[in-house]
Amino acid sequence: MLKSILFLTALLLIQSCGGGSSAPPPPPPPPPPAAATPSFWPLAGTYSPTQITLSDSTANSTIYYTTDGSAPTASSTPYAGPVTVSSTTTVKAIATAAGFSTSAVGSATYTVPPQNGNGPAVSVVLTTDDQSRKMQAQSTTNFTTASATGNVIYVDETQTYQPIEGFGAAFTDSAAYLLNEVAAPKSALTSTMSDLFTRTGNGIGLSFMRTPMGASDLARTQYSYDDNNGLADPTLANFSVAHDVADVIPIIQQARAFNPQMKLMANPWSPPGWMKTSGSMVGGFLLSSDYAPFSNYFVKYLQAYAAPAQGIGISVDYISMQNEPLFLPPNYPGMCLPASVTDTTTCGTSPTDETTAIQNELAALSSAHLSTKILIYDHNWDRPDYPQTVLADPTIQASAQVVAGTAWHGYGGTPGVMTTIQNYFPSMGNYETEHSGGTFVADQVKADFEEITQVMRNYGRAYVKWSLALDQTLGPHTGGCGNCTPIVTVDSSTGAVTYDIEYYTLGHFSKYILPGAVRVYSSNALGMVSAAFLNTDGSKALVAFNDSASAQSFSVQWGNQSFAYTLLSLAGATFTWTGAQGSYTTPATSQIQASSFNSTGGNNVLGDNTTFGLQTETTSDTNGGYDLGFSSDGDYAVYKHVDFGNGVSGVSARLACAGNCGGALEFHLGSVTGTLAASVTIPSTAGWQTWTTAAAPASSATGVHDLYVVFKAPPSGTSSLGNFNWFQFN
Repeated sequence: MLKSILFLTALLLIQSCGGGSSAPPPPPPPPPPAAATPSFWPLAGTYSPTQITLSDSTANSTIYYTTDGSAPTASSTPYAGPVTVSSTTTVKAIATAAGFSTSAVGSATYTVPPQNGNGPAVSVVLTTDDQSRKMQAQSTTNFTTASATGNVIYVDETQTYQPIEGFGAAFTDSAAYLLNEVAAPKSALTSTMSDLFTRTGNGIGLSFMRTPMGASDLARTQYSYDDNNGLADPTLANFSVAHDVADVIPIIQQARAFNPQMKLMANPWSPPGWMKTSGSMVGGFLLSSDYAPFSNYFVKYLQAYAAPAQGIGISVDYISMQNEPLFLPPNYPGMCLPASVTDTTTCGTSPTDETTAIQNELAALSSAHLSTKILIYDHNWDRPDYPQTVLADPTIQASAQVVAGTAWHGYGGTPGVMTTIQNYFPSMGNYETEHSGGTFVADQVKADFEEITQVMRNYGRAYVKWSLALDQTLGPHTGGCGNCTPIVTVDSSTGAVTYDIEYYTLGHFSKYILPGAVRVYSSNALGMVSAAFLNTDGSKALVAFNDSASAQSFSVQWGNQSFAYTLLSLAGATFTWTGAQGSYTTPATSQIQASSFNSTGGNNVLGDNTTFGLQTETTSDTNGGYDLGFSSDGDYAVYKHVDFGNGVSGVSARLACAGNCGGALEFHLGSVTGTLAASVTIPSTAGWQTWTTAAAPASSATGVHDLYVVFKAPPSGTSSLGNFNWFQFN
């Protein structure tokens, strides 16, 4: 018995001493997560002296940094505010925070070109494609007298182009109703209107607005000012703007009180149905018997809006006879009004036309002693034959003091055609009067910067979006566009007002380019497009957009001064400054964008708009931007102040052709018939956006010249000779 007890005791002791049945010790706790790596703004790149901001997404973190390239530690300088960078510097940073291990090292190198004193200060506002920054002020930079290097945008305020009248949108029925009746509280309306029409604080200073005369698609109902239950009223005895008294007129009055410089354009989507072959505001043509009532309809409207006795007192600066006269919408007001009754290709056979309507309107305005001016057409860039036909009429040509020019829409064609029409009719203006944003636009930031810049580079005096306001469902609308986007959104349930991205893209221009400014010369650069302006107070504004898929570093050369900057892919910036300009030259050995021309012209064959100069269009070539196309024999582009130094031996040109290929791109000094420096054969590339680089020898060019680049036709034909993106001598 004793032996058995001893055996069991021993066995228990053995088991308790590691027999394998006890639990393993707990694992050590996991290491704390690393803090987020610090972020740098602006992004690494080339800049004139600037300030760097560091940030970190880890809560309550502390950032430590170095500027000598060494690895930072918790003993390095703690970040307490922007870091000034005045020479090429690599900034490295880490972040620490309670409960976190030290972050990975973040690093960014800022390249600062050699400086030669401080010139005028340059203010910068920025919008990025991801919309994380929208018209956000950036650190001020400065010009220096050191010459620009690398990728250069040249600004020359001594070469001026068109005057600028303004930027804006439309007082649609929907917009006026939402702002006047739905926006809440009322203080929100006052704040919003101030932001829209002044330049105080966040204000963007809209100064060229459009208002429909009656219903458009963005209206709550279909109405005109003399519906008369569908019965003819040729004397317009029942004409009334009572509909507008509720919302449209009060909003226009408030806008003009905020911005007395605001220009206003008005036009109908349709006259009363009884004036038309359809008997309805939808569809149809103007009856030939109703030219006079149609003309007087405008007179009655202008007089009613101007009437001080009724407390309205709104002067209308411009009218057009018909919105989109070559389109017959199926479910909202519209009317076909061709340039001539002989044009039966678009809407069918019309008994009336715009040329005759304008002739009648000129007489009606004169009889009523009204000073409102007329813009013709009011439709897309793809039918330049329409304004050519109307403006060629002798009566209209003799009325240049009343017929101010052409209104364009942006839904077809290219803005480059405006330069063609400007060359055709140099005393007339060009106005972009409608292009809506929408859910149908893949990238609104890119689309807006590309288009507004191109419109300005092609003699646009104004750029107008579509509806000023819509609700969260992109309404109200009666037929037509259910996916157009506004400048501001008014929530129909709460009255809350929010600002859409187009508020900011438009604001990059409208806030800084004042009414009365003139566009001045600016070049484009590799991956960069630009437009520059001189305000009446002497201040300058340059809008630059990175149209490429990668960050671009560039310099701005203004006379003999320059500054450097870097923009993210698809980011836009407005630079503003004051001061006096010196002289400049452009090295022939730099890559010169074809769209950087100072002027363009051609053989000016009446009836053929492709012979009045080249047209810009957006390109899908590497780094984006605009190319030059729609070329005919003798079309040319001029590039001023090109410096060939001690001579050049060759030239390369970026070309595409799918038409009458095999002609030549000739480079002449001083004039279209001046010394021939080079001639490049235009190859067939089997596509208008299929690009290749062609080369040729060059000679006989030294010193500084104005360079004329001329298209010469092959035997196969005189038009469709090729597209042209850039050139570079070597």
